[in-house]
Amino acid sequence: MKTKNKVIIFLITIICILGVFLSIKIYMENNLVEPEEITTDKKYIDVSYEDEQELTNTEIGYLIIEKIDLKAKIKVGRDKETLKNYIGIIGANTYDGNVVMAGHNRGYENSFFARLNELELDDQITYKTNFFERIYKVTDIKVIKDTDMSVLENSENNKLTLITCVKNRSTQRLCVQAKEII
Repeated sequence: MKTKNKVIIFLITIICILGVFLSIKIYMENNLVEPEEITTDKKYIDVSYEDEQELTNTEIGYLIIEKIDLKAKIKVGRDKETLKNYIGIIGANTYDGNVVMAGHNRGYENSFFARLNELELDDQITYKTNFFERIYKVTDIKVIKDTDMSVLENSENNKLTLITCVKNRSTQRLCVQAKEII
């Protein structure tokens, strides 16, 4: 009888521990982290991405953010292979309206958005293609749920929406938006 009681107590303890961990995970995922709480991964604190090669016919252009030493090529797509070597454009807009871009922020050789969290309001971003060069000013920095599609909505004005993951928050994304300076 004692062995049976010990097994029951052990199983109840395991279930309680799992319940606590699950509760913590649910709490963390449902409560959005504040953008200022996001820190740059130590591996990428002083990283610089400078890509000066000529564009191929499948590459859209460059995203240049001097504040975080970023000059990286842009390509349409958000699949694993695209984001491995490029900043990917999500959605139909590649030049005008709301151009939405995604990039890795850690764990990859080309974690182009590793320092995206360092941007502040009014910082400048350049979007350069073979057709134009546009300057944007950061207007909004927020954390969103991965299901928040409102940031993908088109805009009559030219703006950039840059999205990357939030460390240890699998359902949250850091979202930086910038409007074209006219």
